[in-house]
Amino acid sequence: MSFLKMIFKDLKIALFEKDIMLLLVIAPIFLTLLFGGVYMNSYIEDIPVAILDEDNTSLSRMIVQQFNDDDKFNVTYHVDSRDELKELIDSRKIHMGVYVPPNFSKDVMTLKSSEVMILVDGSNMVIGNNAYAQAVSIIQTISAGTQIKLIEAKGIVPNQSYNVAMPFQFADRMLYDPKMTYMNYLIIGFIGVFLQQIMMSSVGISIVRNGEDIASKKTFIKLLSKIIALSIYALSSISLSIYLANRVFNAPIHGSMMVAILMSLVFIFAISCPAIILASIIKDRLKFAQISFMLSLPTFACSGYLWTIDQLPEPMVIVSKILWPLIYYVRSFDEVIIKGLSFEIVKGNIIQMLIYILVWMPIAIFILKKRYKSKETVSKAV
Repeated sequence: MSFLKMIFKDLKIALFEKDIMLLLVIAPIFLTLLFGGVYMNSYIEDIPVAILDEDNTSLSRMIVQQFNDDDKFNVTYHVDSRDELKELIDSRKIHMGVYVPPNFSKDVMTLKSSEVMILVDGSNMVIGNNAYAQAVSIIQTISAGTQIKLIEAKGIVPNQSYNVAMPFQFADRMLYDPKMTYMNYLIIGFIGVFLQQIMMSSVGISIVRNGEDIASKKTFIKLLSKIIALSIYALSSISLSIYLANRVFNAPIHGSMMVAILMSLVFIFAISCPAIILASIIKDRLKFAQISFMLSLPTFACSGYLWTIDQLPEPMVIVSKILWPLIYYVRSFDEVIIKGLSFEIVKGNIIQMLIYILVWMPIAIFILKKRYKSKETVSKAV
């Protein structure tokens, strides 16, 4: 049988295996829509806030009004003590409290030190960071405006008072994702992880079902044919998932899909290596599924996507690079699509994955042949 006919045969076999088709075709699309739906709202809005205003002057009321007018906040409580603020945070009724102390306005006008206290529930990092950043922006804006008025009160003309209060400014330009949305940051990385899981599972199931046949003869050719056949379905569903992320959830596509697909194809062969090894050792479909899904989270955590590689402990990075190929793929895959990185920039990642394949594929084939050959020998002996 020619190699091309072998691929068509494996394509046909996979097409009639419902579990593999469910993994390769349906799962990535379903998971993309599911996770995209979770991050449908691009921003954290209407964060419940309580305010304690013990000053009750025009300045303090202006601060309260700014929080009332901001879309990110929903002022749900006006309380009478700091204990009430703390109690509301502890009871999860609010995520932030604003405290304006007595004599605040008087202290500001007489240039005495004073402060507005922002109490943020830091146990939820997403809400805490958003609430804190926006609250600081509001307070700083009002503070600058108040400072300008104090300078003008000393007889300095408005233009000069502005320059005194704001001696320099800065200009910012956020590249690639100006709105810095959670959707754009996470969804493409999730799709990369979906590819890892569906290829791990489908290759593993194929090994558990057909290990003896694959190990009997022409092992490399049979593995190559099967991985190519599975990759055709996987790449099709991943491409459709990216299309849906773009069309349904407005995730940007700035880069070349050809480069992204090329990276994904090399990654498919790389992730097939640990899949073959694990499936050959375990030889049990259910246990293999349990272990492969158990590895999903730690491999993602060590991939440099959730936390940058240069901030990970060096031994952890070395072990991750030796044992698992996701660290070469998922961050760069995201940057190719979101940032538009060229092939020249990511070719180093592709080369590292090819080296990973050259090292681990012979080991995977050796373990597969040894494990299934042992079983065959035992059967004959019996």
